[in-house]
Amino acid sequence: MQTSPIIVYLLVLDLVSRIKRLDSTTSAQESTPSSCPRCGSSHTVKNSHIHNGKPKHLCKNCGRQYTINPIKSEVSSETKQLINKLLLERISLKGITRVTGVSWSWLQNYVNDKLSQIPRQIKVQLNQKGN
Repeated sequence: MQTSPIIVYLLVLDLVSRIKRLDSTTSAQESTPSSCPRCGSSHTVKNSHIHNGKPKHLCKNCGRQYTINPIKSEVSSETKQLINKLLLERISLKGITRVTGVSWSWLQNYVNDKLSQIPRQIKVQLNQKGN
């Protein structure tokens, strides 16, 4: 069964019009001024782009870099509690990433931050020999 060239032409026209509409809506969303998620300031500028082409923004007040409508969201507190329990059980980091769905690099940074919060104090006692 062969498809008629007219049907193919109409399908291509429909596809092109859908792509143009999609491009116009995404460019309108990207050009709207945004506010900083940290401090709420609207004094932001575009600052390069991320790996998939979405523009990054830089807040001039607090210096935070962010994207509008990020694909990934923050890790919930429940997931962090689960990670803390799994770390106490001495499960490997790769195993924890498989169970919780967080990235390995995020988990490594989380563990490093937790480790840096632990005070590092060594108590040294000098034993004096009898005089």
